[in-house]
Amino acid sequence: MSRQFGCGMRKSFFLLLVAVIGLSICSCGKKSESPVADSSVTVGSMAPDFSLKDVEGNSRALSSFKGKIILLEFWATWCPPCKASIPDMMELQKKYQEKGFTVLGVSIDSDSDASAKVAQFLASYGITYPVLIADETVPMTYNVMSIPTSYLISRNGTVIASYRGYFDDYSKKISAEIEKHL
Repeated sequence: MSRQFGCGMRKSFFLLLVAVIGLSICSCGKKSESPVADSSVTVGSMAPDFSLKDVEGNSRALSSFKGKIILLEFWATWCPPCKASIPDMMELQKKYQEKGFTVLGVSIDSDSDASAKVAQFLASYGITYPVLIADETVPMTYNVMSIPTSYLISRNGTVIASYRGYFDDYSKKISAEIEKHL
């Protein structure tokens, strides 16, 4: 009987550990109080270049978007605040794409079928901006500790601003920053 109790305790501890790790990665429905990101990528530094595959398997480099203002957003299909930010992302894309702006999503979904899962998600939400599938190094390079985490990058590749979480007036704050750099 004590063995069963011990296994049950280990299972409960494991489930608790998984839940805590999940909560630390995703802000899980809570809106952040402010647009702050903890990162070694800082405002004023050059955004580290990377190359990742999109859902069709085509490789795309961040540097291929040079000349555009980029909102680089790290997110996942299972993250409620990430889902909540999608209308704002689509609004920003629509409002500024003709002026040389793009949202560039980087999904951190890591399932073996991540590309298919993300492709289905994009179709169901009507997302038309480019989305790439992260490997294990890019989120680490950008020190992504929670999602969504976003970086606004200038036309020449300099980080203009960084944001952690989804917060009130998200679109307004990012729009104001984009307007300064058009």
